[in-house]
Amino acid sequence: MSSDNPYQPPSTSVELTSDKTDDVWSFVEPQKVPIGRGLGWIGDGFRYFGQSAGVWILITIIYFVILIFSSFVPFATNILQPMLVGGLMIGLHNQDNGGALEVQHLFEGFNQAASKLALLGALILGITILMMIAMLIIFFIGIAIVSALDSSGGPSPVVITILLLIGIPIMLAVMLVLMSVSWFGPPLVALHDLPVGEAFKMSIQGLKRNILPFIVFSFFMMLLFMLSALTFYLGLLVVIPVLMAASYASWKDVFTHANAQNQAVL
Repeated sequence: MSSDNPYQPPSTSVELTSDKTDDVWSFVEPQKVPIGRGLGWIGDGFRYFGQSAGVWILITIIYFVILIFSSFVPFATNILQPMLVGGLMIGLHNQDNGGALEVQHLFEGFNQAASKLALLGALILGITILMMIAMLIIFFIGIAIVSALDSSGGPSPVVITILLLIGIPIMLAVMLVLMSVSWFGPPLVALHDLPVGEAFKMSIQGLKRNILPFIVFSFFMMLLFMLSALTFYLGLLVVIPVLMAASYASWKDVFTHANAQNQAVL
């Protein structure tokens, strides 16, 4: 028998469904993904590009123009780039949820989390400066050691080898930190509103847990950049959007459950 009791609590099934949908986009600790996802991110990048190719090409042209003109102001490019990329992450998220990617999304980072994205750019700049200082220190230490141990002033192969064994891992470690923060930092700040320090830590963990997919991704992405040279670099109008969209796809894999839900539906 059906009940028309006006005091009966309403059904919450619709609300729970909505909450479940929202939850898949919530921030999660960095997840380890299969090595094949490195190539899958590029495939996702082409898919996102194909959905709005004309808009992506226009965005890329404007992006290049901004970076070229900002390069005349010291450090301006370093601050602007994460803000522009953060805006594109917001646009990609909108596109991924059935909305349209629009040119103004490129500037959305100036409206959302602008101060954090600018601070992220300053952090990346600081890491770059530290890397350059470390390289100079290792270089001058090498000169001093070689001069002290070799009275003839000529280079000592043993000393140079030791310096390389010390210096190369340090440089690689700093470069990996720089790459991880540049890669995951903008989406973590723009889409999760994480503090810059937390985004910095999570970016490093995300890369560390997925170093093999990133090696695969880097190899094939490098091939795409090489192929773009054969088109007098006009291919960059496709490769750069694919790179940006691949960054979004990797964030989606590593820091949300969105792809897991999609796979479950399929």
